[in-house]
Amino acid sequence: MNAFKLNKLWQIVVAALFIGISAGAYAAKGSPGGGGGGGGGEPPATETGSNNLSFPVILSDNIGPFPADGLWRFAPITTPETECIGESGVTAGEPVPPNFLCYYGRHVTVISETGAIQFDEPTKVWWLQKRTQNFWKALTVGNNTGTPLVVSAVDVGDLLESTPSLATRQIRVEFNLLQNVPSTGSPLSPYLVADWTDGIPMPCTVPKEVGQTSIGCFAALGMSGAVPGTEQSGNEMQGTDFGPGPDASLLTGTQVLIDPTTVRLATTPEGTPIPIHALVYSQCARLVIQKIGGTPTWDKTTGQWAGEGVGTPLVNVATYSTTSPWSVEITSGGSIVYGYNWNAKSAATGTYRLTFVLDGNDAEGPQCSTQLATMFGPLGGTQLVNVGENFAPSIIAKGDSALGDEGGLVYIDIPLSTKGGGGRR
Repeated sequence: MNAFKLNKLWQIVVAALFIGISAGAYAAKGSPGGGGGGGGGEPPATETGSNNLSFPVILSDNIGPFPADGLWRFAPITTPETECIGESGVTAGEPVPPNFLCYYGRHVTVISETGAIQFDEPTKVWWLQKRTQNFWKALTVGNNTGTPLVVSAVDVGDLLESTPSLATRQIRVEFNLLQNVPSTGSPLSPYLVADWTDGIPMPCTVPKEVGQTSIGCFAALGMSGAVPGTEQSGNEMQGTDFGPGPDASLLTGTQVLIDPTTVRLATTPEGTPIPIHALVYSQCARLVIQKIGGTPTWDKTTGQWAGEGVGTPLVNVATYSTTSPWSVEITSGGSIVYGYNWNAKSAATGTYRLTFVLDGNDAEGPQCSTQLATMFGPLGGTQLVNVGENFAPSIIAKGDSALGDEGGLVYIDIPLSTKGGGGRR
């Protein structure tokens, strides 16, 4: 397993001890919270900040729950040594006090094997998430629903793929849809950056005026890593070094946007890297968790697995559902993830199939309330990436005889062993 996978595994194993909102993430349902920018004081108690999107997203069904584009803002910081929280951090597991709007220190990397933190030069000001004074948003761009987007790759959470047998009953489930955009021939191609020589290259623009609302390109923001003392906990906090702009009266950040293909890694089981320009959000995604036995078959009339030894779903949640909603999350690092914290305390030992399915719109099977314009393509059109060494997911592409109007599905089978200590809530 490479260092990237080990680091992700360490973080997810710790996160799996928690039920509810994932470590450092929130369910992205609406506005970014609160009013305008301004000073370095404590945010008003009535305003709630949230994590900002720092990695581009394609809204494949041309609909999404993310905060609206808007004017970027950063708290003015003149004396970072006193105004920002420093490398001494906070008491482990405690949140950063709300009066701190920035972190002043080096970039933080967590050493996966030991959990120790490593500091990477240089020292910078990093404007923190979950502060109403700080707001930025990477590109979210829609898709022509008349031409379904073929997802480039699916990444299943490492806890599921890399743990020989799960004894805990607080299980972190994650799926990510990833996109590689061609330089020409796609409606999304104009958003690609051809030359990263400039800090803010064409066609990127940073909104600085009312009415200028979109960054206009597939670019990521540099993030700090977890503020020391908050790493791998429900209070994990990160910030960006982009800063408030070239105003001489303010402490200026890097003013550099980052090539997203250098931020997110994706490698096929054969070792082939896939450059990732954006994540994908489909409004028609659904998660199904069932105990299985024998040889399950997909029942397109019920939208679940059937057969001898196959149980009824323990989890059946959808992004479009009003009764059993499944909310995409924005993580502490500013990426989105289809995340779910499965409380499996009452689940018997055995093998469970976790299925991510893109629901269609006809009367056969579950119906997505909006038009499905997302699909998993056959013959390598959609690939599985970053696969762990113990359990590999499987994919059924759009148009397969096993499916109805679904846009495809990905599933992984994992064993639950004898119950462990149960973890903490």
